[in-house]
Amino acid sequence: MIDKLKNDQLCLSVEVFPPKKEGHLEGVIRALKGIGEVNPDFVSVTYGASGAGGDKTADVASVAIDAFGMKVLAHVTAVNLTKQKLESMVETYRRKNVKNLLILRGDLVPESKFFDFRYASELALYIKKNYPEFTLFGACYPEGHPEAESLEKDIEFMRHKEDCGIEAFITQLFFDNSCFYDFIDKVRQKNITSPISAGIMPITSQSQTSRIVSMCGTHMPPTFAKMVANNVDNLYDAGIDYAVTQIDDLINNGQKNIHLYSMNKADIAKRVFEKFEHKRKL
Repeated sequence: MIDKLKNDQLCLSVEVFPPKKEGHLEGVIRALKGIGEVNPDFVSVTYGASGAGGDKTADVASVAIDAFGMKVLAHVTAVNLTKQKLESMVETYRRKNVKNLLILRGDLVPESKFFDFRYASELALYIKKNYPEFTLFGACYPEGHPEAESLEKDIEFMRHKEDCGIEAFITQLFFDNSCFYDFIDKVRQKNITSPISAGIMPITSQSQTSRIVSMCGTHMPPTFAKMVANNVDNLYDAGIDYAVTQIDDLINNGQKNIHLYSMNKADIAKRVFEKFEHKRKL
């Protein structure tokens, strides 16, 4: 996966999430089957809020690998994680042939606690030292993490993550490509050399818009705000078209790694990725 991200070919990946309830894998299996039809370079499987649901992440990862032959990136969060729990998780991932981990602090909710790890960098350093066979990915934030003092300070933390063993990054979602380009310039000026995948989420419902802004603080450029306002009754199609336009601009400006937040909707992945199938063959 790292080699694919580092070369000049287009790399298209997709995020999926496990079910909230144990044993309810049917929905995500259908999503994986549909997503598999567009041949993603890898899929990432999220971890539950507050560090819950690691077994479900492993189960989804196993289905993606064994049933659909996908390369998988499994999320691991520092929240509510002990060294003992991590050891058990690592053994499960080894058994299921998961070789790539996305290392995160994790979202904070009222029941969040920190035990042996408080930051993604601490968790990455520990895994790199004790389980060096895993390839580690990290998160980054084109507009700065909501809790960061500044974008510049956040980029310093990003550099620290790289020093702790992170080999590639995936960005938080964004709607303004100019923010991403400015971010990349600042990152490379700090000699951060790891490949970076641009995180894109097609907005397909009005409820998504307010929820994402409140959670991520993501800037909405005038073109995006106009698209949402003018397509109250047809945001599904308009949102996908906006994402396709975003990705096309990114590719034309040299960004070859795209990560799609699919919300487990195979139709979204199909409609977006089919627009770029010809560019994957170049």
